[in-house]
Amino acid sequence: MEALYNVYRPHKFEDVCSQTSIIKVLKRQIELNQFKNCYLFCGASGCGKTTIARILANEINKGEGSPIEIDAASNNGVENIREIVARANERAMDCEYKVIIIDECHTLTSQSWQAFLKCLEEPPKYTIFMFCTTDPQKIPTTITNRVQRFNLTKIPTNQIKERLRYICEQEKFTNYDEAIDYISKLSNGGMRDAISLLDKASAYSTDLSIENVLTILGNFSYRMFFDITNAIIDGKDDIVISNVEEIFNQGNDLKLFIEQYLDFTLDLFKFSVFQNLELIKIPPTFKNDIDYVVGDSSSKNYFSKFVDRILEIKNTIKYDTNIKSTIEVMFIQMCRGI
Repeated sequence: MEALYNVYRPHKFEDVCSQTSIIKVLKRQIELNQFKNCYLFCGASGCGKTTIARILANEINKGEGSPIEIDAASNNGVENIREIVARANERAMDCEYKVIIIDECHTLTSQSWQAFLKCLEEPPKYTIFMFCTTDPQKIPTTITNRVQRFNLTKIPTNQIKERLRYICEQEKFTNYDEAIDYISKLSNGGMRDAISLLDKASAYSTDLSIENVLTILGNFSYRMFFDITNAIIDGKDDIVISNVEEIFNQGNDLKLFIEQYLDFTLDLFKFSVFQNLELIKIPPTFKNDIDYVVGDSSSKNYFSKFVDRILEIKNTIKYDTNIKSTIEVMFIQMCRGI
């Protein structure tokens, strides 16, 4: 079965989420038949770089032919680039322009970019290069000076959420409201990541209740996070230690646990300041638990220090060889006073 992010990948500019100004410029170039020979699309993973490149290639060739797509991560040697340059000098057989999309172009070596330079300085008339990268600072200035660069932004959470809602409706998923809200916040502005998480959750069950989604996505239990936090606040170090023991005995990654617990406590701090569930990742299902933990308005000072201590734990265990003991000691210290 094809992955959902491929099934629902946009094929027209109108279907692309966000990137409005970029799409407006590209559509104008198409209308005036004034497109460039070299483009550079920069942005975070999953924000639409390759998708926009494919749509632009299709629009340039009026739906004829297909672009040549090359993964630079596995084709980054000088000989690979020389072969690409040789192909670039040949006319396309099935469309007017030969479009070459080079993904992850920042992985090309400096020697490879040198092999590209002459071709980009004087590109063949009927060849168009489209470079895509998540790391533009690694691209030599001699190259960036010769391309038209577009910086794509991360996709707003509300737009990701609406796209996920559309997919759930098309796929006949159920009970998805809280799930898509949670996933859209979890994806950090990446549409592909969000759809991949939705795909993974739906493989477990098409009933996308928040409980099912939290189970399959492999995140640590919010119930456990609340239990640990309440125990630290109440000074019950035995409960805290038993939870750490359980996590360890189940073979879970303790560094990952601390990273996710840091996100959780940061959400509690945000809520103590703004009193707004939309600004945090914790699902609304746990609203009563949040209210109980956060308590009165003075809690924001407490949770500010709480977040600092968890961040300290994260930094301390970065190169630690006995992570479990370090976490336990520092949690016990927190139980005896932040």
